[in-house]
Formats: sequence, C-alpha cells, structure tokens
Amino acid sequence: MWLNQRTVDAIRLMAELSARWPHAVKAAELAAITGITFLNVQKTAHALSRAGLLEAERGRYGGLRLVRAADEMKVAEIVRAFEPADCPVNFLDADQTRDPVSTLMFRAHRGFFQPLEETTLADIEPRAIARKDGQAAPRSSRISA
Repeated sequence: MWLNQRTVDAIRLMAELSARWPHAVKAAELAAITGITFLNVQKTAHALSRAGLLEAERGRYGGLRLVRAADEMKVAEIVRAFEPADCPVNFLDADQTRDPVSTLMFRAHRGFFQPLEETTLADIEPRAIARKDGQAAPRSSRISA
C-alpha cells in the first residue's frame, strides 16, 4: 500500500509543527522549511484543520499549530484524514471469513498501518530524531518559534 504525496506532505508539516508546539508557525515559514510549496502548505493545512488535527489563527501573531501535544497524536490520524475511506477490499470482514485472499489482504493492510498506529508525532519530530542519532538538529528545526 502506498500513501499519496499530500498525505506524506501532511505528515512532514505536522512533524515540523510538533517541534514548535504550542507555538504557531506561519505557512510561509513551513513552506521554506519543508520545501513544500506555499499553496500546498495552505491546502494541506486547511484539510488538517477540518480534520481537527491543527488550528489556524489569522493575523500578525497567528499561524498554524497542533491542537494537542505531539506525543498524543498518532501518525495514523493524519493518514486517515487524507487517504480514501473506501478500500476495494472489505478488510474488517476478512478476519471473519475463510477466504484466503481476503485474509491475506487483511494481514497486509494491518501490517502496513500498524507502525503508523504506534508512532506519535513526537517520535518523528526532527529535533528528537537528531538527539537519538547524536547529531546536530536538522537545519529545518533550528528556526526559532
């Protein structure tokens, strides 16, 4: 299973916002940090806001911020907001059937999503990754909030 580019962009944006939580970050700054176009940052932020994962505040001191701490947000929440809800295979019934193809698809689906369900934004936040590796924080994380 693959994730579409907009989903991957959303995960990157949320990881960057987790580094600055609870402070707000301007969309233009997120575009510069992540390399995602300003327009795509705006579109993705709007969708994340509608999904209840981030809040946007207009004005001079406004910006984008997570609605709750990064260690309370699973990456799977972001994925669910962007990936289609209707799958070609009914994965939920697969564990109740003896059909080997449905069972295989169910196992593959669970195998793909399990790491996303277990990983929080704090786990993929750029500064946390740099600390684990014993390296300096990535350039994108050095911009002050």
